Amino acid sequence: MVGPRRTRRAALALALVLATTAVAATAATPAAAATDPTTGCTLAEGFTRTSGGVLYRLRDDQLLATRDTLAEVGAVGSGWGPFAWTGAGGDGVLYALTSTGSLRWYRYDAVSGAWAKGSGGVVGTGFTPGTKVLNIAVGANGWIYTVRTDGRLALYQHTGRLTGAPTWVNATGYVLGRGWTADELIAPQGDGTLYRQLGGDLFWFRHSDPTAGPVTWANAGRAVRIGTGWRFYDLLALGGGVLLATSAPSGQVSLYRHADPVGGGQGWAVTALRKYQARSDSFGVTVAPGTCS
Repeated sequence: MVGPRRTRRAALALALVLATTAVAATAATPAAAATDPTTGCTLAEGFTRTSGGVLYRLRDDQLLATRDTLAEVGAVGSGWGPFAWTGAGGDGVLYALTSTGSLRWYRYDAVSGAWAKGSGGVVGTGFTPGTKVLNIAVGANGWIYTVRTDGRLALYQHTGRLTGAPTWVNATGYVLGRGWTADELIAPQGDGTLYRQLGGDLFWFRHSDPTAGPVTWANAGRAVRIGTGWRFYDLLALGGGVLLATSAPSGQVSLYRHADPVGGGQGWAVTALRKYQARSDSFGVTVAPGTCS
């Protein structure tokens, strides 16, 4: 979750330098279509917070078809400024990372307009920004990816995602690989598909479920480049190959849809569909993973 005036790496106190001007993203084989007539997405819900600590709820019931429909639907909290990172986990769940490495859990009920019992509780520790964790991203079904300071990519699954219980499949995490850094954006879908923006390129990876045994990677773990000119400040994967990308310094959030998120083939079903203009004091947006299939 990164805003136009402050990147997630800055929020995590990392020494990351990104381009200060937006570069239009293209596929290695770009598609001309600007909209997608399919209906593979449910109601998209998420959050955005400002530097002053105000938290707003976001929603979009026309995610794939119409531009500028991701909209704020009211303030739902204050005092959110000090968090190093926040990430939507789906079903109203919002994770927030403190500067001391505590991972807090919240869940917002849009029907009652209230936060669930237990919201604000600590569900994990040891994720200290900058000293233990260089990068963090959340995917569907409680999957949380981190890049550790030694370059290892580690995956955790929070089984208490819906209740706020501090329960995990493996509290120490599964190490998936090495050679990851603070100089990239990672966007996991939550089904093993992982997008990585690095050096102006977008790469595709896909791994098996580590809870089922040894991790295996498609393409023998080698990155598949599926796009060039990707220099966004933030990147979110919503499932089904749908990506939300935030440009800097404008704060424009645009939607892309990768045509082959399972196989890693080149080609795009949707490119640069404008969805939301972030506030100038925004710390960014986060939208629920698993929204699309």
